[in-house]
Amino acid sequence: MRKSFVFLTTIFILIGLALFLPDGEEEKQKVTLVKGREYETFSRLAKSPLKKIPDLRAWKKIVPEVTTIAIKSSTGQTNQPALFYDSGSARKKPLLLVLHSWSEDYRQYFSIPYGIWAVKNDWVFMHPDYRGAFTNPEATASETALRDILDAVEYAKKNARIDESRIYIAGFSGGAMATLIMVGRYPELWAGAVAWVPVYDLTEWYTTTRNARHGYARQIANSCGGTPLPGTKAARECRKRSPSTYLKHARGKNVPVYIAVGIDDRFVPPGHAIMAFNDLAAEEDRISRADIEYINARHQLPPRLSGEYSDTLYADAGVKLLFERESAHAVLKIFEGGHDVIYNAGLYWLSTRRKSAPAGW
Repeated sequence: MRKSFVFLTTIFILIGLALFLPDGEEEKQKVTLVKGREYETFSRLAKSPLKKIPDLRAWKKIVPEVTTIAIKSSTGQTNQPALFYDSGSARKKPLLLVLHSWSEDYRQYFSIPYGIWAVKNDWVFMHPDYRGAFTNPEATASETALRDILDAVEYAKKNARIDESRIYIAGFSGGAMATLIMVGRYPELWAGAVAWVPVYDLTEWYTTTRNARHGYARQIANSCGGTPLPGTKAARECRKRSPSTYLKHARGKNVPVYIAVGIDDRFVPPGHAIMAFNDLAAEEDRISRADIEYINARHQLPPRLSGEYSDTLYADAGVKLLFERESAHAVLKIFEGGHDVIYNAGLYWLSTRRKSAPAGW
C-alpha cells in the first residue's frame, strides 16, 4: 500500500511540474544536442573533411532527410530553391529558418548542424536561397530577398504542421545581418532570433573593409549601386539593406534576440554585434561608443567590462565566454575567438523561447 501511495504521489508531482513549468522548460528537458566535435563550431566545421565535398553531396551524406525544394516567389514567376525538412509527424513542430552567410547560398554546408538538430528534435527546417550570395542588387537583403524569406515561412506553414508560437530565425555573418533586418521589420513573426557575428551597418562595414583583399567592399558597392559616400544614392541604398535602419523598431516588441560575437573577429568588427544589442537594450544597459571603439581597436575588453563569465555549452565546445549582458529581450555574448558559431549554444537557447513567454523570461 505504501509503495502504491509513493508511486501515485510521484506521478501527481510530475504532472504538476509539467503544468506549471515556465514556457520552454519542458522543451529544455527533451532537446538532443548536436554531437560530433566537428559540428560544435563553424571554425571547426570549416576545417573538416566536408569542405572537400560539394555542398549538396555533403548534406546528402550527413543529413539525407533534408531535401531540396522549390518555392514559388510572390514577387514574380520564378521558383526559388531551398533546403527543407519535415518528419511528417502529427504534432505541431517548431520551425527553424536558417539564413546562409554572405558568400554562400542555400546549399551552404556550414548550416548542416542546424539540419542535424531539426532531425534529432523533430523540428521543421528551412534553409532558403533568398537570391544567393550577397554580390549583386537582387541579393544582399534586397526587398526581393526579404520577400523570399517570408515566402519560405509561408511554404513551411502550408506544408508542415507548424507551432506558430515557435517560429525561429537564425543566421551567421551576412545571414545574421538578414536575420536582424527580419527581426526589425517583422518582430511579431518570431519567437526567437539568433545572430552570430552580424553585419550591423553596410556603410560602416564598407569603410572598414575597402582596403582588404577579400572583396566584400566591392560586393557592397555592386549591391548598393556604387561607393556609399555620404549623401549618395548608394549610401541610401546601403541604409535600406542594413539592420541599423530597422532593428530599433523591435525594441519593446517582446521578441527575444541572441547576439554573439568573437572578440578577435577580423572580418566583421565586434562593434557591429554590440551596436545591434544596443538597439534592443534598455538605455542603462547599452555599451558606450568609447567602449565599442576600444574593443574594435584592441580586440579585447576594456577593464570595466572584464569579469568572470561561464556558459556550459561554450565550454563544451572549447570556447571561453568573456562577456555576457541581458537587457529587455536581448542577450549579448562576447567570446574568445573570431568569426565563429557555437551551434548548440544558440539552438538550445532558441529551444526555450516561445511567443507566450512572460516578460523577463
